[in-house]
Amino acid sequence: MSAGRQELIDEFFEMIRKLNRTGADILHVRDFFWKASEIRTFVPPTVEFMTVLKHYNAVLFHEFKSSLVPNSSMSLLASLHMEPGEALINLGITSVEELELAVKGTRTTA
Repeated sequence: MSAGRQELIDEFFEMIRKLNRTGADILHVRDFFWKASEIRTFVPPTVEFMTVLKHYNAVLFHEFKSSLVPNSSMSLLASLHMEPGEALINLGITSVEELELAVKGTRTTA
């Protein structure tokens, strides 16, 4: 995984951890996806990001999706379907511990 790709993934999960379902959150999500869409050095995992957002914060995802211009490239990407487990694996998350660290920022100990 390239350093730029991993930095983008880390930035995405940092954003996810900060979301608290306020109106300003949709602006953060939009800014992140527009920034990702401008990357030309690698293919950003946009569908994976949208899948994780849809699964872990469905209300915000639907608000974000409804704010997009219909039939725009971002709207079409938001309409694609991917299994959440496949998205997480594509993002390099392969264990429950890694998922807890990515989504919550901490690991729980058994």
